[in-house]
Amino acid sequence: MDNLITVITRFQLPAGVTAEQIRAAFHEAAPGFRNVPGLVRKQFLCSKDCRTAGGVYLWNDERAAHAFMNERVAPMIREKFHVDPAIDFYDSPVIVEN
Repeated sequence: MDNLITVITRFQLPAGVTAEQIRAAFHEAAPGFRNVPGLVRKQFLCSKDCRTAGGVYLWNDERAAHAFMNERVAPMIREKFHVDPAIDFYDSPVIVEN
């Protein structure tokens, strides 16, 4: 795969959210990331202290990445957590899989 794009999102979670609640929310959201054109992989992230969450997305289509992140992911995070996520786009020229 050439021209892969990695997108990393981060956002603050409300105080008092437990790891179990976060895990349940991730499982609920996961089907919405299946069969998205251009999306190769999505990983859900949660900090050890349950204060920050986010995701790592691997894309093979940069336009699709920007559109999906701006039109679907950012609004979903704003609606569910009432915060603006940080969304960073990176070129991924080399990927090593074991």
